[in-house]
Amino acid sequence: MMHAAIAKQGHRYRLGERSVLAMQSGHVVQVRPIQVDEAYPLGPSITVKASWLQPEPMKYFHGETPK
Repeated sequence: MMHAAIAKQGHRYRLGERSVLAMQSGHVVQVRPIQVDEAYPLGPSITVKASWLQPEPMKYFHGETPK
């Protein structure tokens, strides 16, 4: 599994068992869990190291994992 050295704002990542959205770019970033069953799909933000994040495929990249 490849982990992100630097997270990119707006990109989707896996953090443990949850999908999250990076709210900023950098080595230590705030992320918000993606909650697809809610009208506003973001939960409360948490601060994590980018190395803890695993890139996920995104529709913007036609299902590919962005670099």
